[in-house]
Amino acid sequence: MTRIAEPEMEDTHYGVAVSYCSEDLDNMLALGHHDARRALAAFNRHARTLAGLANLANDYSADADDWFSQIQPKWATFRTPDPHNDWEDPASWWIAEWCDPETPGAQPVTLLAT
Repeated sequence: MTRIAEPEMEDTHYGVAVSYCSEDLDNMLALGHHDARRALAAFNRHARTLAGLANLANDYSADADDWFSQIQPKWATFRTPDPHNDWEDPASWWIAEWCDPETPGAQPVTLLAT
């Protein structure tokens, strides 16, 4: 496993680099700590452009206010997948591990956890 200083993300929307961070496309991660409204806009755009959804909920009647509580500022380190860990996809670009801000290599991220 190798530490990754600059993780590759799937796309950038409104200046926010974002990527899905789960196999079932229910969690997204943005590099940096962002205002909840800006992060939500980037996550929503990503759901529409990459996954082809109507919006994050794939429901035209969904309200943005329902999503703000699911946006969390966190800190993470990034590494390559462990080929000996059956729970990690070896084809993944990176694995994010939550950590404290003081951890060497820690990066601020914004998580959408649904």
